[in-house]
Amino acid sequence: MYYNGCINEIGGFCVPYLSDTELIKSIRKGDIRGVYFFWGKDVASSESIAKKLCDKLLPKEQRDLNYHFITGADFSASELSDIAEALPVFADRTVTLINDLNADNLKKDEQDTLMKVISDLDSETTTFIFYTTGVDLAAGKKALTPKNKKLCDHISKLGGIVTEFQQKKPNELVNHIQSRLTPVGCFMSPKNAEYLASLQNCSILMIDNELDKLSAYAGSGEITKEMIDLLVSDQLETDAYKLSRAVLSGKGSEAFKTLDKLYSRQAEPIVLLSVISGSFMDLYRAKTAVIGNRSQSDVVSDFAYRGREFAVKNAFRDCMNIPLEKIRYGLGILSLCDIDMKSKRTDPKILLEEAISKILSYRR
Repeated sequence: MYYNGCINEIGGFCVPYLSDTELIKSIRKGDIRGVYFFWGKDVASSESIAKKLCDKLLPKEQRDLNYHFITGADFSASELSDIAEALPVFADRTVTLINDLNADNLKKDEQDTLMKVISDLDSETTTFIFYTTGVDLAAGKKALTPKNKKLCDHISKLGGIVTEFQQKKPNELVNHIQSRLTPVGCFMSPKNAEYLASLQNCSILMIDNELDKLSAYAGSGEITKEMIDLLVSDQLETDAYKLSRAVLSGKGSEAFKTLDKLYSRQAEPIVLLSVISGSFMDLYRAKTAVIGNRSQSDVVSDFAYRGREFAVKNAFRDCMNIPLEKIRYGLGILSLCDIDMKSKRTDPKILLEEAISKILSYRR
């Protein structure tokens, strides 16, 4: 199934926007394209897929002269053009990760140059992977803004892949879970499949990782709720929310214990930062809604929380005793941490811990 169908046709060949599941299948089959563009609310999957794809295309021992990383804040179309013209050295291709590029921020000459670079790209030797973790390319709406859509349509027209990582609902992932289990001789009831999906915040990547673990444990036959409770970790978003609440409540010991728990599950600091920032935003929206006499349903509809109503409910419950100024201060610290992670060589774990410490030390 192609996401949103096919949007262009070139010489009889239909070029799709791929869904996240079809994207993963195409990568596993070795169908590699020159340009990828990942965006959407499921930022953990977006970043993880981008990095796994990079690892597949360019082993770490080949990266000295063939790997590039560019942030949206430092983006230069001319720099990208230079990278595109360079041939790989002792490797099959060069790979460039471009994080948080927002076409709305590009001047016309920059956007024109970017379009030309993509048009002239040699997909046999060069791959660009655009992915978002901290920018909203839809400006609060469901669809991409016109400039971002123009860029994505251009990528797709030329044979690249554009994928939106949507925040799915648990019942929408039942078929995916069951289809993953059938080839290995296992099965799961629809009720338990929804339960597993909700535990993993409906992240396909995280669900697939847990399914591999569960099917190996079961061997064959049914995977029960008892097995899920035994083997599956708490969802990343749940623990990140616990950490955020502890930080804003001044509970330093609890906050760092939760952070250690997240690290023990090999959670990447930049992914953690994104999810923690999202939790802060949930609390900020809830707090401002309470101050403005707005309801939970208002927040759900105004900020596209459909399918994640629980996040709004929890935020309304927990924001009552947290000063708005502290939440706002925390968001500022996390924003600066995001910039530092993407521009400095300091260990991202240290930067995240420093940010948490600064928020904990907040005083009116």
